[in-house]
Amino acid sequence: MNIDEIGNKVKDLFSRGTQASKEALSKAGDKVQDFTDKSVTKIEIHKLETKRDCKYEEMGLKLSQMLLQGASITCENPEDIKILNDIQEEIKNLAEQISEKENEL
Repeated sequence: MNIDEIGNKVKDLFSRGTQASKEALSKAGDKVQDFTDKSVTKIEIHKLETKRDCKYEEMGLKLSQMLLQGASITCENPEDIKILNDIQEEIKNLAEQISEKENEL
């Protein structure tokens, strides 16, 4: 084996090693990106769940205040029903957003 052949073999080995390193780093980068994307989605889900829970608390507080003031919660009291329906609609929308985010995972 002459020096040129040895040089070519060494170059070939380094070339293969470099290519393998690039592929490994690319795969690792993809995994990190996937992890990051999922983490962001989980944070978004948590924020939506927190908002939803606040709406439940808001609804409970409103009902409590109404009952303490002697209100009768019936379909005959349209203002109260509208307030509660609006809060319930917000809760429903937040639940749908949470479901969509969970499907992204």
